[in-house]
Amino acid sequence: MQRNITIEEVRAEYVSLMGSDLGRLCYELQDDLEWLRYKWGEFLELFGKGPDRIELFSKVASNFFYFLQKLLYEDAMLHLCRLTDPPGNRCQENLTLLRLAKLIPEQEFSAQVRKDAEEVRKKCEFARKWRNKRLAHTDLMSLRNERASPLPSVTSQDVEGVLESMRALLNSVEQHYDIPPSALAHDPFGATSLVHFLEQVVRARENGDHRWIELDGHA
Repeated sequence: MQRNITIEEVRAEYVSLMGSDLGRLCYELQDDLEWLRYKWGEFLELFGKGPDRIELFSKVASNFFYFLQKLLYEDAMLHLCRLTDPPGNRCQENLTLLRLAKLIPEQEFSAQVRKDAEEVRKKCEFARKWRNKRLAHTDLMSLRNERASPLPSVTSQDVEGVLESMRALLNSVEQHYDIPPSALAHDPFGATSLVHFLEQVVRARENGDHRWIELDGHA
């Protein structure tokens, strides 16, 4: 049964069951991962549904949806990197899965979490190459196709696999401390709603609906 509790109550439950430092970190990581999973889900709803969906966008605003696809993809690569970056440097502390193990007092479980987090980091290598050579910096040799190792191609399965590994890691920590599992809620006003209305508009235009003609400014 799904519980109806506030964000503050959820955060307080993490702290109560896991301690202040680990509880706050685990809650923040789960929240950040859910945000990434939501964004990636919207990306797939828009651009992962086959050629008919792309044709729909081409009829409506091809340039805009090209920009949106590129921006959402690049954002996902950067977000994957952030969640698997080092715990910190001389300038700041980072919100990252690699910080979890150092806050877990049980030595054996801490070692397992450290190992699992390192495996997740390795799975994100494709995203890190994109960040280092194109997104955070622009590697001229790669840009000009003068480097022997080009940027890796990335499939939705690659990203889905990493997201599932991240989710499994956080779930293992939460279950260890008896935190109830969470679920990503469906957004009725997200990409699915947008596509529905775009399909209606295109259908009306193609059928010569006068209301569409007036809205389109061609009356």
